[in-house]
Amino acid sequence: MACEGRRESADEPTPLRRRGRPRSDVAERAILRAGARLLEERGVRRMSMQAVAAAARVSKATIYRRWPSKDALVLDLVAGAIADSTGDHRGPPRRATDARGELQAWVRAGLETEHSPLGAVLQHLVRRAAEDQVLAARLRSSVLEQHRRRFAAIVERGIDAGQIRPDLAVGPLLDLVSGPLLFRGLIAGSGAADGDPTEYARLIVDILWPGIRATPPGGLE
Repeated sequence: MACEGRRESADEPTPLRRRGRPRSDVAERAILRAGARLLEERGVRRMSMQAVAAAARVSKATIYRRWPSKDALVLDLVAGAIADSTGDHRGPPRRATDARGELQAWVRAGLETEHSPLGAVLQHLVRRAAEDQVLAARLRSSVLEQHRRRFAAIVERGIDAGQIRPDLAVGPLLDLVSGPLLFRGLIAGSGAADGDPTEYARLIVDILWPGIRATPPGGLE
């Protein structure tokens, strides 16, 4: 397997497709199915484009016409998995009854993902994005934008319920909530996994809550 995320040296693309030839949706679906299965079975480091091509019964050139690198394919697999698992259909949000509890659930879910197979793949993509600006832009637009929308919906429900300050900026709050998770996952290492995720999430939100709750309090203390 070649260097992480880069085109494998033995695989040069075939000549450009003849003009007017349609892209094969069947091949694309087969590649995505094979990639998802191999990513789950082998993990991101041991998954190779050669193995995906063999499992999907296509050439590597067929894959590279759609995804310029393994990381690009993995990113699409992750974005699809996240959208499916969270039901990201942009339907009408429900009204919040406990904004503080929703924030705690958000942090707890992040802590639980941190040491899951999905978390390992996300950490890989974040590290690779530091070296690849194109990948970084796609990571922001596909995965992180979904993340931001779902978090913004929690804040909006809290504002509508009178529990969160209406002047609150979502971006900085998301940074404050996500910072501890990124630190634990990318810097602190496996030792940071000790402890109860529910309790750790409660501690984080307890620290932030006095600065974000509505004044006078319109909901839970």
